Amino acid sequence: MTNVTEQIAESTWAILTYEEAWKSYINSYVIAKDDAFVLVDSHLRKHRPYFQQALVEIGVKPEQIAYVYFTHRHADHIGNADLFPSRHNWIHLEDYYELDDFSQTFFGHTFTGTGGDLPCLRFRQLPFHTEGSVAFFDPDTKICFIGDHIHFGSTPWEQLVDYGTLQRDACRQFIQRCKDEEPEKAAGFAEGLEILLDWPIEYLATGHGPILRGDIAPFFQELIGIVRG
Repeated sequence: MTNVTEQIAESTWAILTYEEAWKSYINSYVIAKDDAFVLVDSHLRKHRPYFQQALVEIGVKPEQIAYVYFTHRHADHIGNADLFPSRHNWIHLEDYYELDDFSQTFFGHTFTGTGGDLPCLRFRQLPFHTEGSVAFFDPDTKICFIGDHIHFGSTPWEQLVDYGTLQRDACRQFIQRCKDEEPEKAAGFAEGLEILLDWPIEYLATGHGPILRGDIAPFFQELIGIVRG
């Protein structure tokens, strides 16, 4: 499998690095806003060469990066935070507290609460995965960057942006297993999706694997129904 850089919507790109040990893709995103860029997540540190190369190919100059947002604190998402000045890096306060002292120095900004508006993006805290996991939403493109609340890292795909029939089926099966084997985890998953239903999401950009397009709210409602039913 190979790394991928592709434009997924107007002024928005996905960068995917393939982690052989996990048989999974790891995603980050680049959003152009006027003459500046917003980044979401940053891969494992070992993937730094491709990540940097992809930013150059997209046309991102270091001085144009205004904000770097992180969906959560895991190493495959914050692994290259040190590439950027700490004043540009933002993470939820509850995940910031879980970082070691050295890693905390990479983040010049934290945000708190269960949701609100940040520069360029909106956020909602999700009750699942880590203490400070969040989803971001771009109201201009209607893309939701959901981190690892939902992801499709090991499910086969041909087109990066697609309706994602295989991915949706795999997610349904996963949620059913979760409901049967880990009901508390399944309940947190459903609660997170309910929190996101008030966003008019047209694209679901996950932390691992392809991006879903179309019928996002009905898909969320179906998954919620599996858990609540």
